[in-house]
Amino acid sequence: MSIRLHGYPVSNYFNIARAALIEKAVPHDIVITRASQEPEFLERSALGKIPVLEGPDGWIAETVAILEYLDDKFSAVSLRPNDLGTRAHARQIVNIAQVYVEVPCRALFPGVFAAGSVATKAQADALATIDRAVAAISRLRREGPFLLGDELTAADVFGFFTLDIAQRVVGFLTGRSILDEAGLRDWFASVAARPSTVAVMADFLSFLAPYLAERDAPYRLEHPIDA
Repeated sequence: MSIRLHGYPVSNYFNIARAALIEKAVPHDIVITRASQEPEFLERSALGKIPVLEGPDGWIAETVAILEYLDDKFSAVSLRPNDLGTRAHARQIVNIAQVYVEVPCRALFPGVFAAGSVATKAQADALATIDRAVAAISRLRREGPFLLGDELTAADVFGFFTLDIAQRVVGFLTGRSILDEAGLRDWFASVAARPSTVAVMADFLSFLAPYLAERDAPYRLEHPIDA
């Protein structure tokens, strides 16, 4: 049975899973799917979230679980470091990016990617958490083009697509560049230049424009902080 990735290219989680598939050279098909609470979809993704991976071992949701499954199933190209200490650091970065960057960042989406708003204190709290997390990722970074040295790992894939969204959100709200402040711009550029990232980001930007228009969002793709 072939691998199929279900999701929507505006989702950074979908984009993480898709980039991992490309990096690992796993043949796959993309099925454009939105998150849903319909019973049929909940049978595939217990929380009704995307992405969902469909393959020979059934349906797998949650991005971290998908990445770990792909490394176990298709080990020829691994995003998981062989060294146990480095592997633990990669997992630590993934956890920081998911819990302390993506989650608070998502709380700010209504005032950026939709015609909504966020209470002043809630926005300040979210921004403070993001700043701490990005600084932590910077402290964990090692010498080399990637976060943990010379080899691309899940930390880079997860970190790139999480920080890309955070850079857009924080930049729009404050005019600041979290990448530049944390000294992560060169790393970001290294990952951005990879063929997997180029392909995924092309679809992200293509789908994002109508997504923003649909929601009458104040954010614009040409916002200068993204350059």
